[in-house]
Amino acid sequence: MGIIAQDIGLLLEKHKLTLGIVESATGGQIANLITDIPGCSTYFMGSIVSYSNGLKTNLVKVKPETLEQYGSVSAQAAEEMAEGGRRILGVDVCIADTGIAGPTGATKNKPIGLFYLGLSSKDGTFNRKHLFSGNRQQNKEMAAQAALTWLKEYLSGYGYTRINTGDIKVKEIVTCFLSANNRILILKRSNKVSTYKGLWAGVSGYMDRPADEQAWIELREETGITKKEARLAVKGQPLEVTDIALRTRWIVHPYLFKVNRLDAIKIDLEHTEIKWIDPAVIGNFDIVPGLEETLLAVMPERRLDGTGTGSAPDDGG
Repeated sequence: MGIIAQDIGLLLEKHKLTLGIVESATGGQIANLITDIPGCSTYFMGSIVSYSNGLKTNLVKVKPETLEQYGSVSAQAAEEMAEGGRRILGVDVCIADTGIAGPTGATKNKPIGLFYLGLSSKDGTFNRKHLFSGNRQQNKEMAAQAALTWLKEYLSGYGYTRINTGDIKVKEIVTCFLSANNRILILKRSNKVSTYKGLWAGVSGYMDRPADEQAWIELREETGITKKEARLAVKGQPLEVTDIALRTRWIVHPYLFKVNRLDAIKIDLEHTEIKWIDPAVIGNFDIVPGLEETLLAVMPERRLDGTGTGSAPDDGG
């Protein structure tokens, strides 16, 4: 059973909240992961798989004009799915997904692997965009994992004073993972940093320059690693991570670097400790918001269980 799903159950029980799910492209995988946890009936009320546009409008109450203007794979549709599911299922929190799993269904502006998630609660309704790069099954699994990761993140911060999304600042950052011997490096943030003190993170920094250049700058400043000791392995698609408590939407540019000299790593004042870990156990640490999703963007083969890893209506929804 998934550690994330277990944590979600504990958090729902702690806050005395109920959960509902509306799925499209994932076809029930999110609900399956939730119901793998014994005793989930105390907080999980049910799910809807609204695969067709007809069910989205007739059952979940997505507005026809939303689908006509933005399409079923859109931030607007994801939010309306989550809002409709919350009302219909009578729950405190509802999470939804819609996407293009592949191998067909893509359009010029909506590639295979594009997913939108929606989350609705008394605090408001929010969305997140993801672009995965696996095959059909991998994209569905990664979308399900991203949904659970976001849900856990939201529930972990439940109770903070919420604000209107219009008040949120947008900031772009790079986050880099160093990899060696099938392990990745995480760093514990010190009290010298302005945010997320004491939490584990990758090598991160605000973007003052183009992302590729900034990534190498952060590596050098925070770990002492240069192009002599590492090589770029994967540049992932940017993703959004919203922290309501900080009034910030982070646009994260993810990178994975392969390191050939571990003894070259020298941390700076922004960190107090480093660990080389199995990527599958990153959720066991107190990490900065969105770090699991960021790792998923550069290591799509990573699955929920910690192991490595197909008409348009079927693929887009």
